[in-house]
Amino acid sequence: MADAERLLSKGEARRAAILAAARQALLDDGYSQVSLRMITQVLGISLGNLQYYFPTKDSLIAAVIVQETERSAALLRAIAWDPKTPERCIREAVEALLRSYAGPAGRFYAIAEFLALDDPRYARLKAEGYGALHDDTGRLVAVMAPHLDEARCAALARVLMALIDGAALQLQIADGQTENGRVDAMIDDISRAMGKLLESWE
Repeated sequence: MADAERLLSKGEARRAAILAAARQALLDDGYSQVSLRMITQVLGISLGNLQYYFPTKDSLIAAVIVQETERSAALLRAIAWDPKTPERCIREAVEALLRSYAGPAGRFYAIAEFLALDDPRYARLKAEGYGALHDDTGRLVAVMAPHLDEARCAALARVLMALIDGAALQLQIADGQTENGRVDAMIDDISRAMGKLLESWE
């Protein structure tokens, strides 16, 4: 049993290393330049070893996209959502996601968006991931604003994610000019806008 646990742990570590290398290759070189052989060279492993975990390039890239979506959801779940302090909750959610998207996560997000435009497989994956993230956001909004019905909570979640998505793309289009002042201003603007919506829906 101990040997099996050690093997599982080693396998999970190898899988994580492959995903990290693929994510970095996507950021550095773009989708068209990434290949399984490139990843094997970076990690010093055989092609057969890599294909044990990810048989094709598409299965590898899909796994990276899923992992990235899960990271965003984890940022939201880490917030102590409290209906007594909705303004703080909104700001923490916006800040967590935008500070993440101001860095490499945002570049990856933009790449995934463009992949979804050209390939129905990635479009489906994006829709599934975005749907899950939206559901998480909706549940958190419901905790933050228990006086609102399910439809209004869902609407607020959509508005919040749309504002964050727009800000994230602006940060990436700005040629990497993501200094803290710019990010802070976006966090302030989105937080104020969501606070006004909450007030108007009391």
